[in-house]
Amino acid sequence: MSDEPSVICTATTTLLHSNGRWPSDVVLWHVQVPLTPSAWNLLQTWLTVNEQRQALRYQLDADRLRFAATRAVLRTLLARHTGAVPLSLRFSLGAFGRPELDGYRDTLSFNVTHTGQHALIALSERRCVGIDIEHIERVIAWRALLRTVCTAPEQRMLLGSGPMHGFKGFLRCWTAKEAVLKALGVGVRYGLQKVSIDLYAYDRQHIKAPLSDKWNNIPELQLYWIDDLVSYLGCIAFGPAGSVNAYTSS
Repeated sequence: MSDEPSVICTATTTLLHSNGRWPSDVVLWHVQVPLTPSAWNLLQTWLTVNEQRQALRYQLDADRLRFAATRAVLRTLLARHTGAVPLSLRFSLGAFGRPELDGYRDTLSFNVTHTGQHALIALSERRCVGIDIEHIERVIAWRALLRTVCTAPEQRMLLGSGPMHGFKGFLRCWTAKEAVLKALGVGVRYGLQKVSIDLYAYDRQHIKAPLSDKWNNIPELQLYWIDDLVSYLGCIAFGPAGSVNAYTSS
């Protein structure tokens, strides 16, 4: 499933192998965020001044360390792909807030997600990628979110599944739609109801969506759920070869 973990910027980082679940050119890393108070002193040296200021705006130490560790590891991994010095890399935001790497928008796609003490970083030089992760044991009022997140058929399926299966199905729906919309580079409020997910298909699946100028490429996207981490559920979405940032809004 994975290589032996290594330490990058004080964070334990592990490569998760595809094993046929996603294309071999999609590289997926798991980052275990260090939550000790002393970690900040080391992590901040891997951040730009603006990133340090952004991290310090978080009131909770855990949130600050999660942002700092994820960004520091991301810089290091992107530097390996580009040959650049990590701190020389510059990020910009797409129309809906998706980070992009200046100078590599058409040759490198990446996406980041984190929750609790875990982060996932997906990269590809051949296709667009999106990633999401959620804590399975987190308590959320998922029924109150159904109309926002799920289509009418998805709602009926989840409400008829019983509390436990309904909650897990909701997380599958939520993580999948987040990953798909992040791969496309659009905000979740623009597309949650436009993407339909087969909630109980456990193999790689193609995404169904109504055709329109904005969404006509969605049928080419695929996704796969990730259960490598105990008590966490992730999902990775990816486009066909040659689709690096092809769908992102400008």
